[in-house]
Amino acid sequence: MPECAFVTFGCKINQYDTQAIREEILELGYQEAEKPEGIDLLVINSCTVTERAGLKVEERVKSLAKKNPEADIIVTGCMTEDDRQRLVEIPGVVHLVGNEEKHRVAEIIQGAELSHERPRRKSRDIFGLEISAFEGRTRAFLKIQDGCDSFCSYCIIPYLRGGSRSRDHQPVLDEARRLAEAGFSELVLTGIHLRQWGRDLGIEDGLGKLLTGLRDIDGIERIRLSSIGEGAFTDSFLDAFVADEGLCRFFHVPLQSGSQKILDAMRRDYSLDDFVEAMSRIRERLPDAILATDLIVGFPGETEEDFEASMEMVDALDFAKVHLFPYSPRPRTGAARLEGHLDPAVRHDRMLRARQHCDAVQQRVSRKRLGDSVRVLLEKVSSSSEAEGLSREGLRVRVAGQGLLRGQEVKVLLESVESGVYCGSWLEEKTLPQKTTQEKGQNV
Repeated sequence: MPECAFVTFGCKINQYDTQAIREEILELGYQEAEKPEGIDLLVINSCTVTERAGLKVEERVKSLAKKNPEADIIVTGCMTEDDRQRLVEIPGVVHLVGNEEKHRVAEIIQGAELSHERPRRKSRDIFGLEISAFEGRTRAFLKIQDGCDSFCSYCIIPYLRGGSRSRDHQPVLDEARRLAEAGFSELVLTGIHLRQWGRDLGIEDGLGKLLTGLRDIDGIERIRLSSIGEGAFTDSFLDAFVADEGLCRFFHVPLQSGSQKILDAMRRDYSLDDFVEAMSRIRERLPDAILATDLIVGFPGETEEDFEASMEMVDALDFAKVHLFPYSPRPRTGAARLEGHLDPAVRHDRMLRARQHCDAVQQRVSRKRLGDSVRVLLEKVSSSSEAEGLSREGLRVRVAGQGLLRGQEVKVLLESVESGVYCGSWLEEKTLPQKTTQEKGQNV
C-alpha cells in the first residue's frame, strides 16, 4: 500500500480539516506512516497568520522535501493563498490547494484539476469536508463556521479564508452523532469567528440553541468552545450554560488591547466598555467560569501608557491565561500602512514584561481554585495510579488514583498548583461514563 503522512500548522480549523482530508485519503487505499519519512504522499496544512508562522511552514516543507525526495507533496491552507511563490519552487511540491478547494484534495490526488478561476470567497463548498473520528485525541473538534467579515486592521485572515460562512444546523448535529458513536464524549466547537455563526443562515443569537441541541445527543457529555468574541455573551447564550454543566465554562475571549485608542486603530468591533460589561455578565451568571484572552503587544502607535492599560486590564479581569503576540505587520492589512510602528527592541522589551506580568496574574488566579472539586476528562495515563487531563473549566489537572483510564471523566479535588498545572486526588465518583474507544490513540 502507498504510504502517506500529514503535517498541520496553526488553528483548530486546520486540525479539523486535516482530519477530514486524512479520512478521505485513507479511503483511497493509502496507509498512514508513523513518521513523515520515506513516504509516497505528504499533505501539509499551512498557516501564515503571522510572519513567523509562514517562515516555520516554509522551513518545514523544505526539510520534509529533502527527507522524502520521491514523495508528492501537497500544500494547502492559508499560506497557499498568501505566499505561493515561496512554496511552488520547493522540489516535490506538486500542488498548492487554496482554502476554497481544500475539500477537493482527495479528488486532486486522483487526477482532478485545480480550478483556474478566481475563488468565490462566499462558497459553501468548504463544508464538504466531514469527519467521523479524530485521530489520537480524547476530544474531537467540530467545525461549525469558517471565514470572517470583521477585517480588523492587523488581520490577514479575511483575505485568506474569505467571508464568514456558517455550517448548516443539521449537518453539525449529524457529525456530532457520528463522533459520539465513535466514542468521543467531548466536542470542541471551532470556527474562525464563532460569534458570527448563523448570521448568513438568517439565525440571530442561535448559538445557545445549537449548544443545547448538541447536548441532547446520546454520548455527548461535554461541549467546549474555542475562541469566541465578547458579543456572544447575550442573556440567552448564558442561560444555556447556567442550565447545563455539560457546557464547559471556559471562555477564551480575545481582548487584543486594554487601550481604547489602540482598539480603535485595530478596528475591533467593540469598545473597552463593551468588553468589560461582557466579562462582568459572565462573572455574575457563571462565577466558576475561567476566562482567557489574547493580547497584541507593540501595535503601531502603542505608547507606554497604552501598554500599561493592557496589563491593568489583565489584573482587573482576572484572566487565568493570556496568549501574548508581538505585533507582526502583514501585507494587505490596514495596520501595515499605519504610522508609528515601534522599534523591534521596544516590542521585545514589552513582550518580556507582559509575560512576567501575565504569569504573576495567572499564579494568583490559579491559587483561588485550590480546594475546589472539578470533573476531569483524562487524556493520558502515565501509570496505573497517575493520569492527566482537562477539567470542564479548562484547567490542566494531574490526578492520583488506582484504575484510571484514558477517556474517563473523574471528579478531582484540587490540592496544589504549579505553573498553571493542578495536582489533585480522585474522589472516586464512579457513576460517570467511561469512554475507552479511543484508548489506542496518541496522547493529546
